[in-house]
Amino acid sequence: MGVSKQSSGNLKTRVNICLNKLSDRDTLSMATNELEGIARALPSDDFVPFLNCLSTTDSSEKSPVRRQCVRVLSILSAAHGDELSPHVSRMISAVLRRLRDQDSAVRTACVDAISSITTHVTQTPFSVILKPLVDALFQEQDSNAQMGVALCVSAAVDAARGVDVSELRKLLPRVLKLIKKDCFKAKPSLLVLTGSIVNTCCVKNKSLLSSLVYTAVEFLSSEDWAARKAAADVLEKAAATADKDLAAEFKGSCVAALESRRFDKVKVTRETMNQALERWRDVPDVLEEVTSPKGSSCSCSCSSSGYSPVLVSKSCSADRGLVTPQFRKVTPTKSSVSSCSSTGRSHKSIVRSDQEKKPCTSKPNMPELRRNFRSRVVPFNFNSDDLDVGYGDSIHEKLGTQTEFEDLSLICDQLLQIENQQSTLLDILQKFIGSSQKGMNSLEKRVEGLEKVVDEMSQDLAIPGTWNYM
Repeated sequence: MGVSKQSSGNLKTRVNICLNKLSDRDTLSMATNELEGIARALPSDDFVPFLNCLSTTDSSEKSPVRRQCVRVLSILSAAHGDELSPHVSRMISAVLRRLRDQDSAVRTACVDAISSITTHVTQTPFSVILKPLVDALFQEQDSNAQMGVALCVSAAVDAARGVDVSELRKLLPRVLKLIKKDCFKAKPSLLVLTGSIVNTCCVKNKSLLSSLVYTAVEFLSSEDWAARKAAADVLEKAAATADKDLAAEFKGSCVAALESRRFDKVKVTRETMNQALERWRDVPDVLEEVTSPKGSSCSCSCSSSGYSPVLVSKSCSADRGLVTPQFRKVTPTKSSVSSCSSTGRSHKSIVRSDQEKKPCTSKPNMPELRRNFRSRVVPFNFNSDDLDVGYGDSIHEKLGTQTEFEDLSLICDQLLQIENQQSTLLDILQKFIGSSQKGMNSLEKRVEGLEKVVDEMSQDLAIPGTWNYM
């Protein structure tokens, strides 16, 4: 016991001497190296007195002393790792006491310390590190402390390995509510924390994603460039990690908002917005199921009814509004009158066999077919050779042209869309040219007015009577 007390007393003396040397510029570097060497070679029994010495420094000390006391915690956790697991709470409390510091370098050292503790002390559950930081996040009223706590939580989330995703998903709605309150001043830091949470856990809830996107889009027009940059970063991470089906529903609004703000005056913010815009453009669009009952009835009737090529061409063209070539009309001869009844029987047997096969689920009957396509079925006179070769070939040829017609209709629709877009662009260009011409005309009138005023003033100055009067 006496030896341990003596060693701890010697340790406190050495640490206090180093802290005193940190206050002087001449001995700053030497004291820094000595204190870091003590932290790296520190035995496990001396962790508590060493941390107590670091925690006793207050705000009355100079900035290098306060900064180095927090920086030593990073070196200590990197050197000893899991041996510091029982002392993590003490280290977190030491960091939280420094978050109200006015010096930004001290707060940056606090963020680095939290990141180092989370990275190297892996045996401690992540909730032990996260809970005191989150409690401070929702309780602090000082702007510096709010900024530091938000960045510390973000650093802990980024550096953690085994993160409880469900816990972060519960934290995200609370953060989004907090960012809308006026009492929280450090909006950019809280947006950085939001981006870290989104990057870690996939947002699968539609209402949560909607609130996230709405909040980020709202801060794209903020006066603070850091808030605009953080909001764009949140949108980029949301597009990368969110469920693709949900992200596709918000693609249009996000792309429009980012395009309107892509020419930001701050270079870093502008680059972040362009990256987020490219990420959202890569999100696949919503797949819309196009149902065409007319096309389906046409294909069913064309493929399964077994009617003549003339009837097929009329029905398909009526549905799609396309002009099809006319087929050669077949006229029955005199000898075909006697075989008309047999031909009708053979045609009916073909229709029955096609109905028994039932290739399509919905097949219209004959009256509906005549009413829809407005065509008249004419009995044809063909023999078995025509049935085997000519009639079948004509149907297959017609089915081939039907697919070509579908491709042509799609190409026509795309061409119409391109024409509409070109017309809108031309209208916008004409409006811009008209407004610029009006501006030039008004500018010319103002210049002419100024020239007239200058001429009058020069004439008045040139008259000698005016000088004598003055």
